[in-house]
Amino acid sequence: MSFELKDELLSEEIGEMLVEEIAKKTGKSIQDVFSMISERQERMGNLLSFEVVALIVAREVGVNISDLIPVVERKIFDETPR
Repeated sequence: MSFELKDELLSEEIGEMLVEEIAKKTGKSIQDVFSMISERQERMGNLLSFEVVALIVAREVGVNISDLIPVVERKIFDETPR
């Protein structure tokens, strides 16, 4: 499955989209997926954003994330202090 995205997408929408796709792929509830991503984020010392950890989890369960990587990458670099 591939995502059609516009550059203006907000990070919450990306996170929500990833949670929904992971839930579909795994058969888990939205809440279970959200918890799974949040727990992984904590285990990683909260060093990565929710969206980045969601991308990792999505990739691990077989969700096609290729269209989302550039959007999340732009978000990260736009938020990085210069």
